[in-house]
Amino acid sequence: MNLEIKELQNFYTKKKLGSFCKKNIGSLIKRNISNIVRENFNQENIVGYGYPIPYLDKLIKKNSDFLCLMPKNQGALLWPLKKNRSILVEQTQWPLESEISNFVIIAHGLENSDNPTKLLEESWRVLVPEGYLLIVVPNRSGFWARSDLTPFGFGRPYSVSQLSKLLIDNKFQILVTSATLLMPPTDNKLLFNSFKFIDKITTKYTSKVLGGVLVILAKKQIHLANAIKISDTIKVPLEIFDGLIKPKPKPQPKF
Repeated sequence: MNLEIKELQNFYTKKKLGSFCKKNIGSLIKRNISNIVRENFNQENIVGYGYPIPYLDKLIKKNSDFLCLMPKNQGALLWPLKKNRSILVEQTQWPLESEISNFVIIAHGLENSDNPTKLLEESWRVLVPEGYLLIVVPNRSGFWARSDLTPFGFGRPYSVSQLSKLLIDNKFQILVTSATLLMPPTDNKLLFNSFKFIDKITTKYTSKVLGGVLVILAKKQIHLANAIKISDTIKVPLEIFDGLIKPKPKPQPKF
């Protein structure tokens, strides 16, 4: 089941839990990317997929160009209001050239994808060699995947091992694996304020098992082509040497 774009927008703009997620996840994203070297392109191109709007401002720099791709089963909205940079797309058919982006962020996208492998293949395609992929996804073992109070309770959650395997299988090198949102989701004001305080204290000790949301930073890898055997490629004799390799008649012995 997929949430519609208005539900995602309302969660982040009108609910305390949404503001809490934006702040905590945004801080974790900023911390994760602070130790990586982003190449000095004249124009840095950032691509977001799903509903990454609350977290894009942590990635966009002064020299950045950016685009937000929103899947058609979710819907799209005008963003930013003054200069729209969002478009409606098929999940695994992005209208972008290959190797055009050096940073892709997927939020509220992978868990709702009909074909996660194809989605990662498309991310890999549009990234430049050694470009970065950042994924925000609900943690299978966390509290947030078990509640429908937030968008993280919808779709297919992932464990650290499941997401790691998926990324490695699709030619990504994992750089940082982290988790946040240790508190259980609640819309009760008293409980929320209490849990919020606890979450703030335990943030740096948050277990990847109990954290409600996983944030993984990975890098695109270029693998050498698999070794190809001649026997695998030449199925039919080429016949170009036939005239040279025909056996010559042996001379008859003289008597």
